[in-house]
Amino acid sequence: MISLSILFSGRGSNANSIINLIMKKKLNFKLKSIVCNNKDALGIKLIKKQNFDTKIVDIRSYKDKKQYNIDLERTLDPENNDLLVLCGYMHKLPNHIINSYHGNIINIHPSILPKYKGLDTHSQVIANKDKIHGCSTHFVTSDIDCGPIIAQCLLPVEDSDDSSSIAEKLLPMEHKLYFHTLKLIEEKRINLFNDKVVHDGTILDHPIKYT
Repeated sequence: MISLSILFSGRGSNANSIINLIMKKKLNFKLKSIVCNNKDALGIKLIKKQNFDTKIVDIRSYKDKKQYNIDLERTLDPENNDLLVLCGYMHKLPNHIINSYHGNIINIHPSILPKYKGLDTHSQVIANKDKIHGCSTHFVTSDIDCGPIIAQCLLPVEDSDDSSSIAEKLLPMEHKLYFHTLKLIEEKRINLFNDKVVHDGTILDHPIKYT
C-alpha cells in the first residue's frame, strides 16, 4: 500500500476531502502524515474535527528558508513508497524534497494549465472574459505549476460570474479531480517516466478530462 502525506498552507478543503475519502475506504492509501506550514491555517481545526493532528512547521518562525525546508523534509520523512499531495501549499518546494520523493508529488492548481500559472487565477479568468475555466492535477517539478499535467476538470464561466462565484463552483470540482487522480495512482494506472505522464502504458498527449 502506498503511504500518502498531505502538505497544505490554508483552509485545508482539499486535504480534508482526501482524508474523508481514505477514511471511507474510497481511496486505499496509508495516511502517513498531515503537515501545515502555517500555524494559523483554518484547515488545522477542520482536520482536527476528523480526529487527526496536523504537524506544524511554521515558515514564519524561520529566518533561514533553507533551514525551514530541511525541517520540513525531516517532518515529512519521505521513504521509497511515499506519495506527497499538495493541497494549497503556497511555497515552492526545493529540489531536495522533490528528489526525496522520486518525483511522486502531486499538486492541484485552479486553472486549465498551462494557462494562468501562479496566483489569482480566478481574477485573470474574469479579466480576460474566458468562457471556460477549470482545475488541473500535475506532477510537481522545480518550476511552479509547470510539471507534467495528469488530468483536468472544465468549468463553464457564465456572464454573471465573478472571481468569488467561480471559486465556489470550482472547489467541489477540485475535490472530484483529486479523487480521480489519486484513484489512478492507487490502481497504478499512471506514472511519471522521463517527465511524461504514462496512462495505462501509453504516454499522454493530452490531460485526462473529467466532467
